[in-house]
Amino acid sequence: MSDLPAYQIFAEGTWLYGAIVTGVLYGVVVVLYIMCARSIWGRMRAHGIGCNKNLFFFCYVNFLFILGTVYFAFNTWITQLGFINDRNYPGGPSIFEENTSSPPLNTAFVLSNWCADTLMIWRCIVVYRDTKIHFLVTTIGVLMIIASVATGSLWLVIVSRPAQSGNGWMSFSFLFPYISVSLAINIFVSLFTVSRLMYHRARVSRVLGPGHGTIYASFAAMIVESAAVYSISSLLYLIPYAANSPLANSFMQILGESQIIAPLLIIYRVSEGKAWTHGHTRTATLNNSHPMRPMPHPPINLSQQRSEVLNIEVTFETTKHTDLENKRNDAVAIAV
Repeated sequence: MSDLPAYQIFAEGTWLYGAIVTGVLYGVVVVLYIMCARSIWGRMRAHGIGCNKNLFFFCYVNFLFILGTVYFAFNTWITQLGFINDRNYPGGPSIFEENTSSPPLNTAFVLSNWCADTLMIWRCIVVYRDTKIHFLVTTIGVLMIIASVATGSLWLVIVSRPAQSGNGWMSFSFLFPYISVSLAINIFVSLFTVSRLMYHRARVSRVLGPGHGTIYASFAAMIVESAAVYSISSLLYLIPYAANSPLANSFMQILGESQIIAPLLIIYRVSEGKAWTHGHTRTATLNNSHPMRPMPHPPINLSQQRSEVLNIEVTFETTKHTDLENKRNDAVAIAV
């Protein structure tokens, strides 16, 4: 039995479990990256419409994959330092993890967060294109991006200073408002995106029938389009942190990879043509202006159709000429 307090053992376990789950999520990132890169590369080789957009997405997913790899590598390295190399650190591995700052790890975390927020806001702007509040949504989105960049940059400056890099309270306390701003952005964008999807579903169902609008209201589409994966991960970190629970240590590490999974899911849906595009809005507008009505068909009398049966009889006549008959015919022809 260990002589360490139960609370310290639990706190150290949260850091270790968080590193393990982060490795699992990095495996998910690798799979999604391969799927996205393969899909986008196929479209780029086709040289079709939207070549510049496909090139941008291809560079974007590669950049996200690099950030995810850097985050996983340095998070694993810090875990090794805390639990193996510096196991005798005063206070144990938990205190070592809190007091240790890694600039590459922090930079990868912030950059991936900016990429995720920017993509979510861009998707919301696309959904509200050709609407009366498009300018308002765009303005709010730009302000949110500025707020995310400002808080993230300030947190990076604080944790990068030598005087504060070893002060876990300062760095983690300022991480809380930074993640709160990012969570507020995701909640706002998610609500706006889901509202637009539900409104579009109602319009399509009213014009074409209830069965045609179900795709926009499917649970999977809402989860992916609203990036609920990242929103849930943020809540799983913020709630334990506000309650002063060591569980926040695990979810803080998981947050670095989950905020990469969300944009990769959206990009994969866009590359496969399953996400919202500008054509959806145009189609809904045209269909709403010119409703389609089913063409009437004359009734078919099955009894009359059965009585009118057409019988066709085909006879084949074959004639077989032997070699002897051919020779006789040739002889007669010569005699004549």
